Amino acid sequence: MKFILRTDQQPETLPADSTYEAAPGERLISAPGQLLNIYRDTDTDQPLYSQLQFIRDQYLDDLDVVTSRNDIYGLIFWLLFDKNISYAGESLEETADRLSDLDIDSDSDIYTEVIFHLKDAVDRLYELELDED
Repeated sequence: MKFILRTDQQPETLPADSTYEAAPGERLISAPGQLLNIYRDTDTDQPLYSQLQFIRDQYLDDLDVVTSRNDIYGLIFWLLFDKNISYAGESLEETADRLSDLDIDSDSDIYTEVIFHLKDAVDRLYELELDED
C-alpha cells in the first residue's frame, strides 16, 4: 500500500506494486515507518496532520500489510494519543479490556473502533511472532 501526499488534498492511494515517482510538491509514502517519521515531525494543528491520520487509518484497517512490530505499536499508540486514551502500564490487550469495560459500564460503544484496532493489532503481533520462530 502506497500513498501520495499533496498539499491541501486528500492523499491518493496507490497499489503496493506501483512504480509511481513523486512529483515536485508531493511525498510518496510506501511504508508505515515513513508515515510514522513524518507524523513525529508534524504538529497536530498543521493541515498535513489530517492527511497523515487518513493514511494511518488505512494501515490500521489492513494490518496484514504492516510487517514491523514497531510500526504496529507506533500506529496504535498514535491512535490512542489522538483519542486521548491513556495506556500507561497496560498491554494492548489490557487497554482493550479496560475500554470494553468502560463501554459496558456506560452502555455505549464509544470505544468500539479503538477496541477493534487494539485486538487486531494483538492478533497481527502474534502472527509476526509466529513467523519469527
